[in-house]
Amino acid sequence: MWKPFKLCVIKPDTAFIDQSLFSDRDSIEADNLKSYYASLKQMEDLLNFKDYSKEMEKSFQETQERLKKQIPLMKAQEENVKKFKYFQTISQYSTQVYNFYFNEYEPFSTIVELPNQKTDLSSLKTLADTSQSDYVVFYSNIHTVDKDGLPMLKLTTSLYSKKDNKIILTKETDGDTNSRGDMWTCGSTTLSCLLINGVRTSTDEVASVLRKKQIRKQ
Repeated sequence: MWKPFKLCVIKPDTAFIDQSLFSDRDSIEADNLKSYYASLKQMEDLLNFKDYSKEMEKSFQETQERLKKQIPLMKAQEENVKKFKYFQTISQYSTQVYNFYFNEYEPFSTIVELPNQKTDLSSLKTLADTSQSDYVVFYSNIHTVDKDGLPMLKLTTSLYSKKDNKIILTKETDGDTNSRGDMWTCGSTTLSCLLINGVRTSTDEVASVLRKKQIRKQ
C-alpha cells in the first residue's frame, strides 16, 4: 500500500512537568532499564538453550546465529539505556508505532530513532542527506498543564520532508490520562499514561501526512 521510505525520529532533549509527577518520572526511567536487562537476559537464555527437539534444531540454530550478532549490539547500548530520560518515551514509542503502521507488509520502510540534535532547516537538510532519510520527526515544547483538575501533556510535533526541503507539519497535540486499550493501554503511572497518549495524538497527525504522500498510485 505504501511506497517505502526512511523516517528518522529525533529524541526530545527536555520536558517540563508538574512536581507532583516527579516520582512517576523516576519510575518510568527505572522500568525502562529493567526492561532492557530482562530483554537481554531473554536473548542470552535463548542463545544458550539446548533442549530443543530434532524437528526444531534447524530453526533454533538459525535463531541462535542471529542472536550471536544481536546480543553484542544490544550490550553496546547499555550506557545509552542508562541515560534514558522519561520524555524519550515519546520518540521511543513513536518509532515502534510508525513501524507498526507502515511495516505490516512488504515493501518495508526504515524507521529509526536518533539522538537529539539541531533542528533548524539547514541541520535537518544535512541530516536527511547524510542519513538518506525522506522524513525527520522532532518534538518541542513538551510540558504538562492542569485542565479541570487533571494533568494533561502538551507537545508540538514537526515533520520535515527532504523532497520539499521544508517542515510540512507543525502541530500541538494533547495527551490525557485515559487508557484506550491495546497499544494505547496506559502504564502504571499517571505520567506514563500522559506520554502514551501524547504519542497517540502525535503519531496520528504525522501518519496521516505520510499516508497521503507515500500511498501507492494505482
